[in-house]
Amino acid sequence: MVVFLPLIGIADHIVGGELLMRPQGNPGIFEVTLIQFWDKNNLQEPTPDGNGNRDEFAELFIYRKRDNQFKQQVRVRYISTEIIPYQNKACANLRSLNTVIGTYKGNVTLSEQDYNDPDGYYIVWERCCRNSDINNIKLPGDMGMVFYLEFPPVTTKNDSPVFSSPNGQYICSNRSFSMNMSASDRDGDQLRYSLATPLRGYTSPNLINGNSAPKSGYPLVSWENGISLANSIPGPNPLAIDNTGKLTVTANKLGLYVFAIQVEEFRNGKKIGLVRRDFQLLVIDCNDDQPEQPVIMMNATPVKEVLFCPERPVTLETESSQDWAYQWQRNGLNIPGAVAATIAVNDTGVYSVVKSYTKKCSRDTSSLMVTVALAPPIEATITADKRVICEGEVANLVANGGTVPDGLVISWNRDNNLLKEKQATLEVKDQGSYLLKISNEETGCSGSDTLLVTKETISVSLPARKGVIEGSKVTLSPVVSPLEPTYKYSWSPPDGLVSANDVRDAIVGPLADTRYTITVESVNGCQAQASTDVFVIDKMHIPTSFTPNNDGHNDSFEIYNAKDQILEMRIYNRWGELIYASKGYSVPWNGTYKNKTPVPAGSYPYVIKTAEQSLNGTIMLLK
Repeated sequence: MVVFLPLIGIADHIVGGELLMRPQGNPGIFEVTLIQFWDKNNLQEPTPDGNGNRDEFAELFIYRKRDNQFKQQVRVRYISTEIIPYQNKACANLRSLNTVIGTYKGNVTLSEQDYNDPDGYYIVWERCCRNSDINNIKLPGDMGMVFYLEFPPVTTKNDSPVFSSPNGQYICSNRSFSMNMSASDRDGDQLRYSLATPLRGYTSPNLINGNSAPKSGYPLVSWENGISLANSIPGPNPLAIDNTGKLTVTANKLGLYVFAIQVEEFRNGKKIGLVRRDFQLLVIDCNDDQPEQPVIMMNATPVKEVLFCPERPVTLETESSQDWAYQWQRNGLNIPGAVAATIAVNDTGVYSVVKSYTKKCSRDTSSLMVTVALAPPIEATITADKRVICEGEVANLVANGGTVPDGLVISWNRDNNLLKEKQATLEVKDQGSYLLKISNEETGCSGSDTLLVTKETISVSLPARKGVIEGSKVTLSPVVSPLEPTYKYSWSPPDGLVSANDVRDAIVGPLADTRYTITVESVNGCQAQASTDVFVIDKMHIPTSFTPNNDGHNDSFEIYNAKDQILEMRIYNRWGELIYASKGYSVPWNGTYKNKTPVPAGSYPYVIKTAEQSLNGTIMLLK
């Protein structure tokens, strides 16, 4: 009979479990995990009034190994429940086998100052009581259980070994049986397996939970008469475990049997840790009837090895019938929920399927193993004769050097837009991100590569015409866009070129009309050109005096060869007053004030502005 107490209860629902410990990101912080295997038939979920035997939290205790001194208490809280799938549903239902995994977690801080003893430390969890129908120990209903883990001083960085989750299995009497009970270690330490007598600890029906009182070791359970560690499950081949963690037994006596598996952790030949798993297995009388061995197929063809690609999972299948139940396994472990005749495989491993009857409890049978591995990657590499193209140029992209094996399909994309080209070479004239994909349509495997092609556009401009006075110089300043300091410049022809021909702004002084051309080139070899016609203007001849007396000779201030040169003319009197102004100089000054009143004889300052310069001088007006 199960008695429910507030928050706690007799633990006959707990059929096994273990502890796990691993360091967290911050120094001295460790996560401690308590794993319990529950018989769901005896599991009572907590209720608002406090009843139930599933604890919401558990207390763990840390001791120093050297002298069993109590160090610290750790509280872990219930996190989750996970179903353990049974691979023979008919037998599991007949025997009411319904097992789940309960997980508790909590963090603890262990400082180097307090946890530096070279002999190490241990964590324990104690609880009473075991289920009363265990057959290989005395008074199981009064026996407590102890989950036990040893760890080194915290200066030795270490993760404890992690047991693999058990399959939902039972033992058929007088039939060979095996079960994976291996563990893994993230540190790569050597693991040594052995069977151990389960611990009963110090709990009892009157003291259900463990406490922090000093302990000097933990009492073992008492084996039933005729039972010992050497034959904890009796039979012609008693329970044993090999150095890979594989349990084997051929049992000849029905019943429920408890045992413990111990995994010792060695580093450089020295033992640094230990963890124990408490567990139970049921021996039943199985019907000798057995289904035919299932055959794993893919596309209706039997397979032993399968290659697949992550982009396209493969489907394994076996012959389907309503009379049969299935449980797929990967690496010897049941895959939760994989109970159909087909399974979609998207992970590597060794796969098998266990087949059993749906309506009667009998022996099951397992298929041969099928190895599923990743197919070799498909090579896809883009090479290009250029990655930067100039205006009007093209780049040639080549897939895998131009050679792609038969059976593979090529596709090209530009900026996520599918292109029509399907060949190994692609001629591109537009910039963008180009994607090459080479696919095996049969397997779904593919490889891809990307290449960015950019286009460089340079523009340069000059005025169409530029005048220069005979014997003088003029600067040609092109407008370049975009302007980069790495451009190279080249001017031609060399005739009349005063400056170097590799500067941006050229100085020229031609003797005759000349067309000058600038070539701008980037580091990528892109070019742009512009030209300007430089024409030579005769020198102006400016007189020093004139006589506006209407005698028909030298009556105005006439400047010879001034056509197309003078932009502006200004003449002032001696007091700086502007008396004449014009845009251009098509009508010479006639010696009047604003073209009305004659001015007296004298010296008059002037300013002549041309495109290249400003000329200052004086003109003498004579009467």
